[in-house]
Amino acid sequence: MARLDGKVAIVTGGAQGQGAAICRGFVAEGARVVVADIAVDEGEVLAKELGDAALFVRHDVTSEDDWAATVAAAEDAFGRVDVLVNNAGILMFSELTATSLADYERIVRVNQFGTFLGMRAVVPAMERAGGGSIVNSSSIEGLGGMPFLVAYSSSKFAIRGMTKA
Repeated sequence: MARLDGKVAIVTGGAQGQGAAICRGFVAEGARVVVADIAVDEGEVLAKELGDAALFVRHDVTSEDDWAATVAAAEDAFGRVDVLVNNAGILMFSELTATSLADYERIVRVNQFGTFLGMRAVVPAMERAGGGSIVNSSSIEGLGGMPFLVAYSSSKFAIRGMTKA
């Protein structure tokens, strides 16, 4: 028996990189996964590679409507939601004085607001399933910060705080 047999996970930013590795690992451990990402081509390819254990959903983590649709798609396809991996995030190196408000807001919307919206969206589905787990990806920058990463570091500090709360 694999560690995740019977579990259903939503993985944001699941189409590439760390998110794709998480999806592959979860499926290898017996889970079914919703590959949730704005990268449509990559997400569809990964879901096809993973077969019947995966579903791709085009998903913008900053959209409440996308969150509702993704949770509904997971329940429709697999009957439940047991795990959320809030993995989606963006990084931008920039000096403080060169960081525009628009760039700062974009990073906070994806990294911080996306995490909040995800946690809020999955709780009712997890309650229906009898419980669940939420994994929020932060960063070492959420512990100490780093020059040229004011927006990224602040969003990752916020994720740590939300997770502790």
